Amino acid sequence: MLRVYLDQNKWIDLARAATGHRDGARFVGALASAQAAVASGTASFPLDIYRYLETARRADHRSRLDVADLMFELSKQHAMARPHALLPAEIDRALNRRFGRPEEPQQHPVFGTGLRHITAGGVTLPSFDPSRLPDSGKKLSPPELITVERLFNDLAERELLRMGPATSRAAGFDPSSTDLAQRYVDYENSIAAAIRDQGLSGALLDLAVRASDLGDIRPVVTEALERIGMTWDGFIEGMGPTGIWQFMDDLPTRYVTNIMRSAKLRQSEQKWELNDFNDIVALPVAAGYCDVVVTEKQWVHRLRRGKVGQRYNTTLLSDTAALVDVLAAA
Repeated sequence: MLRVYLDQNKWIDLARAATGHRDGARFVGALASAQAAVASGTASFPLDIYRYLETARRADHRSRLDVADLMFELSKQHAMARPHALLPAEIDRALNRRFGRPEEPQQHPVFGTGLRHITAGGVTLPSFDPSRLPDSGKKLSPPELITVERLFNDLAERELLRMGPATSRAAGFDPSSTDLAQRYVDYENSIAAAIRDQGLSGALLDLAVRASDLGDIRPVVTEALERIGMTWDGFIEGMGPTGIWQFMDDLPTRYVTNIMRSAKLRQSEQKWELNDFNDIVALPVAAGYCDVVVTEKQWVHRLRRGKVGQRYNTTLLSDTAALVDVLAAA
């Protein structure tokens, strides 16, 4: 099964095609190909947490439902784990390749079903209660009850996708909040300023980016090292700069993240913006583990230059209409 990741604008392209919007005419063929591929089991269009969040930010009720309902139709609730959930397993595998330990690296499935998988159980959906059915469900056979429970769970997932800003805020969550994104942007702009002040470029800039990222994930790395009887200081001293670079590049989600960060930081005249946060947190899992990623042209260019497609055998596209050929080949 081909795993196809679409960023938010590409879902909007297909939603416009589905609703007959004039701007969706170019993507009618891509939508038909996607629907046929899903129906045949040839392709899967998994969602990540950022599709839920960005869809929930859409204040326009009709356009939000158009996008959410298409996501629900094509994804069939297939979902992807978040980067931080995958990181411990990635670190274990990287350590095993270097030191032969841990002998049994942790495992965490990239793909699963629904918001429960995305949040690793952090979100609990309402439980199915047969007693609330007519006659408490006593007239239904066990197979029929299973079918009703599945429909109940499907509807709960769909309503989460359709939830808008007002409903989200009423539930205690504000999808329009930019606090986390602003903190990230401030952090990256501080890194950019330090790189400019030190005059770093080329390989030194790349090393600085990886070093700052290693500092960010130090607690997770330290925990992994302790499990195999190593210390942080011993690890750093034994690896050296080249070894550290190679270790960071051996973690798929961090490799993609740092390719994106390096490319952005080389453009010294461009400051980090809030929209960059969504891409930098969403694309690493998709680019490292999906077969096809359809995203903005600037990121496709930067990921290709970083050889992400070659490294993970990922097809990188910027035009949603190009899905026709990719899905036909699959």
